[in-house]
Amino acid sequence: MRHHTTLPILLLALSTASAASAAQSLPYATVATVPASPAPGEPVVLKLTGQWPDGCVPEAGRTKLLTSGTKLQVNFNYSGFSGACTAAVTAWSLDVPVGPLAEGTWTVEVTRTRTFTPPEPIGSGTFRVAPLPVSTVWVPAFHAPGATVTMASNLTAYNGTGSAASVTYAGAWDALGEVPPPAPAPIEADASAILPSHSTLRAGQHVQMLALTAPRRVTFRATLERLETVPEGLPKVPESLGRLELPVFTELFPAGLTAVAGDVSLSASECAEGATNRRRVNLTLFNAGPSPATFRVSAASTATPVTPAEERTYDVPAKSLVQFNEIALAGLPVCEAGGAWFRVTADQPFLAYLSTVRPETLPGVLPYEIFPAKLDR
Repeated sequence: MRHHTTLPILLLALSTASAASAAQSLPYATVATVPASPAPGEPVVLKLTGQWPDGCVPEAGRTKLLTSGTKLQVNFNYSGFSGACTAAVTAWSLDVPVGPLAEGTWTVEVTRTRTFTPPEPIGSGTFRVAPLPVSTVWVPAFHAPGATVTMASNLTAYNGTGSAASVTYAGAWDALGEVPPPAPAPIEADASAILPSHSTLRAGQHVQMLALTAPRRVTFRATLERLETVPEGLPKVPESLGRLELPVFTELFPAGLTAVAGDVSLSASECAEGATNRRRVNLTLFNAGPSPATFRVSAASTATPVTPAEERTYDVPAKSLVQFNEIALAGLPVCEAGGAWFRVTADQPFLAYLSTVRPETLPGVLPYEIFPAKLDR
């Protein structure tokens, strides 16, 4: 009985598997686009892939593209073809440039034409051409000019959308509140541009936060650069002695959540010396909310068990960025193995980062480190 019951089930399984493998008839084509979400006026390429019943797979010389309204038809013309083909089923792929398209939903039909037969559909697809969504980033900007040494931020952007784009400054804030932001900056297609980052800093202010909006696929890079003038007797042209990354934040941290930044770690020699020879640790806090914010900051090490340091509070006015320079390191585990991890929370939407600054006793040394805060999720 067990034998007679099992055999029909086995035969049914085999027939089902055979039907599933035959469900996709040959040849066939699948349709994708590059870019995957094209914008109006952006060049589009159809990425066609599939299986062919023999080795004579589609190629550009047999391919014709027709456009009717919002319909694209790609036809592979095999009329009169008499070439020798291998008999094995063959995977194939082909790029078909389409060019810029207008906004709308586009359909694609892929067909094959053989001798004395009408075009035979072998695949289809749809895609949407729509304006790219706009995203917002927040970047800090810095400018501290000196007689021989200047620290200044740089902001560059690359437009990878394939069409002209514009970067709009949604806002700028320093310790005194909101600042009139720079004018919008245009960027040509597939090109980069240097954007203003500290031109709107007012007198007495060295750091600010910028909010920028741009279409997706516009990429930003923010850096901090040390510039030194050459010795006397030579043309006084500032020389760059290195740059380091500044944070590019892609979202504000919601009120009440905790962000962490680390690890802030001093060397053994620094910890053995006096405070004047150690790196200074600065804490930069941005209150993006409409009301004054109270920030709560604590630090913990990787030591076991973890012993959080005493919580400290910092008050920041509404819509402003404040840098607390040379915070007290007493009680903070910056000299322990693994350094200090800072936990920051606020009762308004916020951003935060820490930085360390070495004493400027050595020429040609970039003395900064940057530790952007990230949400502790």
